[in-house]
Amino acid sequence: MLKSPPTVRSSSHFIQLNRSAAICSFFKRTFPFPSQTRMASSALSLPRSWASSSPQYRDVASLPRSQRGSLTFPNGYTESAFFGSKLPAKSLSWSSAARRCRGGALRFGPAASASLHTYDVVVIGAGIIGLTIARQLLTSSDLSVAVVDKAVPCSGATGAGQGYLWKVHLKPEDQTWELITRSHQLWETFAEGVIDQGLSPADELGWKRTGSLLVGRTPEESEMLKRKVKQLSEAGIRAQYLSSQELSLEEPELAVGRDGGAAFLPDDCQLDAHRTTSYIQKANREYASEGRYAEFFHEQVTGLLSSSGSREFKGVQTSSGTLISKKAIIVAAGSWTGPLSRELFKGSDIALNIPIKPRKGHLLVLENFADLKLNHGTMEAGYVGHQDAAAQHEKSDIESQDHENSLFVAMGATIDAMGNLVLGSSRQFAGFNTEVEESVINCIWNRAGEFFPKLAERPLRNFTEDRKVRIGLRPYMPDGKPVIGPVPEMSNVFIAAGHEGGGLSMVMLWPAF
Repeated sequence: MLKSPPTVRSSSHFIQLNRSAAICSFFKRTFPFPSQTRMASSALSLPRSWASSSPQYRDVASLPRSQRGSLTFPNGYTESAFFGSKLPAKSLSWSSAARRCRGGALRFGPAASASLHTYDVVVIGAGIIGLTIARQLLTSSDLSVAVVDKAVPCSGATGAGQGYLWKVHLKPEDQTWELITRSHQLWETFAEGVIDQGLSPADELGWKRTGSLLVGRTPEESEMLKRKVKQLSEAGIRAQYLSSQELSLEEPELAVGRDGGAAFLPDDCQLDAHRTTSYIQKANREYASEGRYAEFFHEQVTGLLSSSGSREFKGVQTSSGTLISKKAIIVAAGSWTGPLSRELFKGSDIALNIPIKPRKGHLLVLENFADLKLNHGTMEAGYVGHQDAAAQHEKSDIESQDHENSLFVAMGATIDAMGNLVLGSSRQFAGFNTEVEESVINCIWNRAGEFFPKLAERPLRNFTEDRKVRIGLRPYMPDGKPVIGPVPEMSNVFIAAGHEGGGLSMVMLWPAF
């Protein structure tokens, strides 16, 4: 037994963001794709030229048994320690009891009492990441795929977000920059594929090329935005700094004062997560008639079955049956990935600790809101400052209780494809609590009113009948780096989680890993 969870150090956990010779060999053994398979127009792939041209992206497929006590990745990348996250076990959908069974098989929870199904790959989680991974496997191989979820698609962080595909708040030096940039390019290709089918991306995906504005109100913020525009321009992104006067021409309703300004990225887009997820799910279901795709929703995963004498899991137990996996099990369970993974190997000689934590967020949606004209998606510069402060905090060895309990609200505003005004956003650590907090909603409304005087003139109580509140739990990793790839020493278990609020931005490349 491991006495403590392993520590993993890398720029992206478990593997770096690329398919090097090692991981390519691993995937070829695990997923024997036909060499001549023609990929559909909507298939997602990582071009070899892009993968091999970025020395930043290297990976490690597995680690020797001798390193289990302290799993460390080479290549000299920034440290990313796996430390214990105190998440409530009662929020797990896994059985808390684990025991060693005869023959070496690990069983977690009761044995399956219902139907038995067999697939090549079982994906746990039906968010945008889980469904997109399934889509990639269906379109680029002849593998069969099952998706299982304790709820329904788009019921987690995916469905609660604003649908931004933005780069205005990012930094080219970030280690996820190339991942997000390439993923955005593939989103563009995906939308073009919808057009090629004679359909409208706006109708099918809620696709809008809104452009994005990162706005500041102080001289210091304006100087920061000028530097950001310069950095983005040098990275090949079309970006422009707008003075207060220029900004008023783009957004007459937005007030930033004479010292304010904005970084403007005209090519940034947004989509509707529910429509997009529905579109991908519908495409996946086309393979059901071939026996290659199935969905198991409203089914909790209650355990895994491992093969006797090996480190390969042979199936997933759910509340109503057993799903046998011949090739791989992929855990894409969002905020639940961390505690689920810890419970998976409880009672075995493997201690797996992925410190993904749920980070609660509120969004306020005012339906068919015609009182405010908004031409672009907007976000306040303080959002970037909060990200930087959080990153600095996570470099400290001391956990701050104030940080854990603090509520952060930053202005974000956009008009979605249905004409609804979507206002956000909030960030707080509240466990797995998804209850609406009116105090947070009031903070969001008041913050938006500081930038849009027309909103400040009207009390929120006037919109009781026309408002909705979205609550989502972002899968937060302490250092902001997602968890991608195979679990060390597990020959067929993969993790795809930890993107926090960047799931949509990154998802188009996740299946490639």
